[in-house]
Amino acid sequence: MEKIGDGAEAVVYRNGEAAVKVRPKKAYRHPLLDDSLRKSRTRIEARLLAKAKLKGARVPAVLAVDEKQGTLDIEYLEGKRLRDELGAENCGKWCVEAGKQVALLHAASIIHGDLTTSNFIVSRGALFVIDFGLAFSSHRSEDKAVDLHVFKEALESKHFAFWEQAWNAFLEGYDSAPDVLTRLETLENRGRYKKKVK
Repeated sequence: MEKIGDGAEAVVYRNGEAAVKVRPKKAYRHPLLDDSLRKSRTRIEARLLAKAKLKGARVPAVLAVDEKQGTLDIEYLEGKRLRDELGAENCGKWCVEAGKQVALLHAASIIHGDLTTSNFIVSRGALFVIDFGLAFSSHRSEDKAVDLHVFKEALESKHFAFWEQAWNAFLEGYDSAPDVLTRLETLENRGRYKKKVK
């Protein structure tokens, strides 16, 4: 298998048409706790991916799950991360689509937990949401607003030359949850989220 990704909680390999996500054992955790965490996180990620697909969001298909080994086989998507594809000339198109995909996740009470342009991939001419390793279920507008805040911060940080254009396009796609946008505004006016003015 070819290693194609390496994160804090998992390593991703390509095995033919599958991407195999492996949650290795962590020596710094108690073995029983580590085993429990690896099983539950693998199970939750698989369940949320399946639910997202059922609700119409573009996500990789789940091919196999082995909770005991902490492995998840998903559809391998050939393409470019949105991080590398996004530019001033195409950010309108892709960010509107990103907004639509996130709206579908939130309508299904799925919080991604790490919404950055690195966790979208352009494949087969369409935009897919990937890496649900930190995802969880929630009906709360607050959690959905935090998801959006993370994406906005990612745009400002990685795509600063055209981030406002990209963010407005994202909001155009994410147009079905005014309560979440109201909560986002409230959240950004709080001390820990508010930008410091020098």
